[in-house]
Amino acid sequence: MISFDYHSHNWRCGHAVGELTDYIEQALALGMSAFGVSDHGPAYWLPGDHAQPRIQMALSQLPGYVAEAVALKARFAGQITVSVGLEADFIEGQEAALAALLAAHPFDHVLGSVHYVGGTNVFDASRWEREEPEAVFREYYHLVGVAARTGLFDILSHLTVIETYAPPIPDSLAAELYPKVAAEIAAAGCVVEVNTSAYRKCPQWNEPYPNRRMLQELIRCGVPLTFGSDCHQPSEVGFARDEVAMVLAELGVEGRAQPRRVFHSPILTVGG
Repeated sequence: MISFDYHSHNWRCGHAVGELTDYIEQALALGMSAFGVSDHGPAYWLPGDHAQPRIQMALSQLPGYVAEAVALKARFAGQITVSVGLEADFIEGQEAALAALLAAHPFDHVLGSVHYVGGTNVFDASRWEREEPEAVFREYYHLVGVAARTGLFDILSHLTVIETYAPPIPDSLAAELYPKVAAEIAAAGCVVEVNTSAYRKCPQWNEPYPNRRMLQELIRCGVPLTFGSDCHQPSEVGFARDEVAMVLAELGVEGRAQPRRVFHSPILTVGG
């Protein structure tokens, strides 16, 4: 049984509901040993305090969010390990700005997400009506590799998300891109989350992010894995963790936790 969840959101991002305490208490009710708060960080690369309402918290909300999370970490100590985290967008060319933002706060873990390719959100399905899929796939996986190499992120989030609403990636292109990015992530020392929001967005897939094929490459390269439900309401804490445990068992990964000294997230262990 997977007993931790390191990807969660709350009301501040504008498209989730519930207080931080609601999520932590749900994790406790599920018998979890560790839980990571990790709401969408502010759009640091855009001007204005609240550059993207209903998508990300305002810059002015960040100190309050961190202070609340730190207080809850202390409050729940002895009951559950609370990790103070942030989901931060990777924008190539804005590494210094992100590094300064992260350094100003006592984060236990930082999730790195590529949400924008060519300035367009990865969930904008209309892009596939006007853009050439191969070029988009190549740029997305290039950005994932660059993000890994920055050293800014402990965990890389929802790999293969670019494929959510896209035409299926050709086998030959996946065979070229997947091993390359897996090797880049391994060399950088990043952890990759197994993110179950794919089961909600595309139930017909019966796949998490990353999909099984990418997971096989990550496991082959020895990349550590962790778990994140990407919950946007308390009832989604631990979402589909049993399904993920079965997928990982098929691929030779055990659903038990092993401590990782680099940061506070447990990792899933490779059997053998």
